[in-house]
Amino acid sequence: INDKTQPFTEQIFNLLKDLETRNTNSLKSLVGKRVGIIRTGCGKATLVGLATIADVIKYEAEDAFRADEKRHMVKKGSKYDIKKGGVKYGYVLVDVERCDPVIITSKGIVIRNI
Repeated sequence: INDKTQPFTEQIFNLLKDLETRNTNSLKSLVGKRVGIIRTGCGKATLVGLATIADVIKYEAEDAFRADEKRHMVKKGSKYDIKKGGVKYGYVLVDVERCDPVIITSKGIVIRNI
């Protein structure tokens, strides 16, 4: 989760954000599974917590995406906003917990082994 422009991981841990969004359905294989929360964009990739991906929501319209802004915390016009005519996927995060930070050396943009 890239925290370079916004503290998304802290928003998740503070239970302000329960949807992690992507432009593709790249995390569909992880629905129902426990995953690591890896913070990027602020130094080295670091495992900072765990969560279960409970479900995925497909947003096919901007108004539907905007209606869930309090859940995903993506501001209108940000680089993570839904593109005009585009699609976004929101992954519902539950059972979120912090862990002691661990630097991650595996490579991957979407999914990494931890």
